Amino acid sequence: MPLCISAVSGKGGAGKTTAAILIAGEYALQGKRVLLVDADGRQNLQEWWKRCEAKDNLPDNIELITAARQTTVQQVLENEAHKFDVVLMDTPGQDTVLKDTIIAGSHIVLTPIQPNQDEIKAAGQAATDTANISDKVGRMIPHANFVTRITLPARMLEAYRLIRPFVQNLKEGGYDSYLLDTELMERNCYREIRNGYGTLQMLELTNPVKKARAEVMSLVQNIEGLLLGEKEVAANG
Repeated sequence: MPLCISAVSGKGGAGKTTAAILIAGEYALQGKRVLLVDADGRQNLQEWWKRCEAKDNLPDNIELITAARQTTVQQVLENEAHKFDVVLMDTPGQDTVLKDTIIAGSHIVLTPIQPNQDEIKAAGQAATDTANISDKVGRMIPHANFVTRITLPARMLEAYRLIRPFVQNLKEGGYDSYLLDTELMERNCYREIRNGYGTLQMLELTNPVKKARAEVMSLVQNIEGLLLGEKEVAANG
């Protein structure tokens, strides 16, 4: 049975697609078979894939399927997912039945948060959506937030300081929502891979790329720790 991960946020530009690519690359490097499902109408994953193909940079161990309809997602989960070790799904931003179907098929829901009020609000909505679907399917689906596109000045912002207590309030309100320890910094190499240079793990191992690789490895470890129930270790929400 594959590990199914979805990236959910109602805020455009939150970093869902980049996160999916980064995590997919890490699992692919481990030799795992990874399926990326592009269910976002903007088709950012599909565009990245086309750019990689044009530059002969398609990554090993990763395949991509575009699924713009609920029935397509259901077919992928029922008929294709078992062929892979990890399935990563990029969801549409708007509130749709398609997004609900993806959450219902997930073992964990990820929401990237940048330090601003709109991102925090979107994270709250993602936690609500995940909780509602958990109730419908009768299975706990953890919701994991992680901070992304961080700069040193951003850590001085009021919105940055609000993220941790906001997620803590979600948890105290009964949501199975966590804030992962790992934060993704604002890095040129994260932007570079979106231009068709494959995955982070395919870039030349410069010092900045080494730092980025360490971040992504830590993020994956946080996700797996949360799924294993090591919530005190994996999350600080």
